[in-house]
Amino acid sequence: MTLTTRIFGTAGGLALALGALIAWKPAWAVWLVLAALLAWGLAAPARLTATLLAVMVFVPVTADPGYPVRPVWTVLLVATAIALLGRAYRFDPRAPLASPGLSAMLLPLVATLAALFHWRGPRVLLVALLPFACYAVIVWYVVDEARQDPDAFKRLARGLTWAGVPLLLLALYQRATGTWPVLDELAVSNAFTAHAGPDRAAGTMGHPIIYGTYCMAMICVAIVLRGRLWQVPFAANALGLLLSGSRSAWIGTAAALVVWYLAQRRKVTRRGVATVVGVAVVGAGLAVVGPQPVRRLAGTVWSRLENLTGSSSATARYQRSGQAWSGIWDNAGTVLFGQGPEAHVRFFTEVGIDDGLAQTFDNSYLTLWYDFGAVTVLALVVLLASLLWRRRRSLASRLLVVALAVQAWFFDCFLWPSAVAVLVLAVGLAYATLAPVGPAGLGSAGVGGAPGSGRLVGRQSSLPQAAVDDR
Repeated sequence: MTLTTRIFGTAGGLALALGALIAWKPAWAVWLVLAALLAWGLAAPARLTATLLAVMVFVPVTADPGYPVRPVWTVLLVATAIALLGRAYRFDPRAPLASPGLSAMLLPLVATLAALFHWRGPRVLLVALLPFACYAVIVWYVVDEARQDPDAFKRLARGLTWAGVPLLLLALYQRATGTWPVLDELAVSNAFTAHAGPDRAAGTMGHPIIYGTYCMAMICVAIVLRGRLWQVPFAANALGLLLSGSRSAWIGTAAALVVWYLAQRRKVTRRGVATVVGVAVVGAGLAVVGPQPVRRLAGTVWSRLENLTGSSSATARYQRSGQAWSGIWDNAGTVLFGQGPEAHVRFFTEVGIDDGLAQTFDNSYLTLWYDFGAVTVLALVVLLASLLWRRRRSLASRLLVVALAVQAWFFDCFLWPSAVAVLVLAVGLAYATLAPVGPAGLGSAGVGGAPGSGRLVGRQSSLPQAAVDDR
């Protein structure tokens, strides 16, 4: 038996065993996959960042295979633990712990100060601020990793785009069968099953909006970082974006593509015009006379776009926005510091809106303002703006920030780690455009100055342009 035969035989046997386990005990299969992923990732420090992003992006918080705490907290705490482990691997007593990534702590710190004006006890404060603190720790770790090895981080980003290819196959299966395998059986509520989103795919994310968010982000990365055969993940994620039926992700993608177009040196080319016209003609033809699945997809897209401002979800958002504004403008204190931590949860628990839809404000900025005031929203805007207006800007990072900033206007993203992972990836790519730092976080001879000079390499401009520009 040859080595190739043994390899493929072993892989096939493992695949069959995993398939049988999924059919028999889906929860056990999920635990097995998660354990294998963590074991592989934790075995080497170089894999930690990939493992962290994989946990945040691909582990659904809508499914519970038997976690000791709620799925969203499990994913957040595991991701944070991985980030802290990564910081421990990189620890050097000679290097300062402070780094640019710690600027992410601005949001939880400002939110804490705002919460003190509406004190409701330490437990409420902890529950409300823990997600922001976890995300800040994760950003702190990712920024340092991106600065240590910018090329590796960009390869990781490209790898995430290729994950959209198998996810598209899963999305096509979900669309064809009308079920979400494993996710339906383990869903924490019926709102996160295929029954709640007919004719819409969710990938592994458990919700069409979150799958759309992933596809939106991967389109932005693929079109900028490219790489070999980049058209394949670009097309796979574009089709996945349509299958998700997420209008908010469509709008976010459109905004990002506008920014991408404006960043091009040549705004109009013969090849570009031909490509756009060709895609439009072929797409229109398939929508009219193409195969039944294609015409069904076109019909779904059209149904999601028609009566965009008068649909039930749009009407619900108008009503929720009105309720949020009413609470925000109650007095000067609520404008500046909000109604207090978890205030929106208390509102929907005690008052609510009787329309049968999700009991959230469906607007990340309004929710943050309602709970923690304008000062906290301003802190978030400052952090986002810093990614857009850095001296050495990353186009991929800017597209991700613009896309998520626009999409966040239409849903609450903070308790969706997969959505916030888009922003984490954007921060990492923003700093991956700078030169790498030495193992101790100090400038190295020949790159950032004399040994021990303490000067960060990221301030140097002597590197080739390809190392500082991902356009």
